[in-house]
Amino acid sequence: MRKGWVVVAGLVVAACCQHSLPEPGPIHAQIQQQDRCHLCGMVLVRYPGPKGVAELATTHQLKFCSSRDLFAFLLQPDKGRQVVEALVHDMNRNDWHQPQDQFVRAVDAWYVYGSDRPAAMGPALASFGTELSAQRFADQYGGQLLRFDQISLALLSGDMRAASGGRKRH
Repeated sequence: MRKGWVVVAGLVVAACCQHSLPEPGPIHAQIQQQDRCHLCGMVLVRYPGPKGVAELATTHQLKFCSSRDLFAFLLQPDKGRQVVEALVHDMNRNDWHQPQDQFVRAVDAWYVYGSDRPAAMGPALASFGTELSAQRFADQYGGQLLRFDQISLALLSGDMRAASGGRKRH
C-alpha cells in the first residue's frame, strides 16, 4: 500500500513538472477622473500616453501622469525603496489618447523612448507588455527599445546615450 502512495505522489510531481506556467496577463489598476500626478499635480486623464502607478509598502497608491514621472520617482533612492510594485500601461492594449485599466508590471515591460507620439511631461516613455508590440510601435513612430534596468535619470533628462544597449528603431 505504501508503494502505491509513493507511485501516485511521483505521478503527481511529474504531471506538475510537465505543465509550463501560463503567460502573465494584463494587470488591472484604475485611473479615476480626479486622480492627479504625485510628482507634478496634473490631472492624469487630461493627457495622452502611458501612465504609471506605484504601490507603496503602506498599501498606498501613488499615480503618475506619465511613465516618465513614475520613473523619475522610482529612480530617486529615497523614494524608490518605498515602492513594492510599479505598474505601467500596456499600450498595446490601451488607446493612446485615453488609456484605461490594462497595466503590466514595470519591471517586465518593454519601453520605447524617443518616439514622435505626444505624452504628458515631454517625450513619451511608451510601455508595452511584449517586445513584439514595442518593436511594432518603434517601427511606426521611432524611438529606442529599452528594458526597465536601462532607464536612468540621465536618459529621462534627454541623454539618449545613457541607455546601455538599447536598440534604435526608425
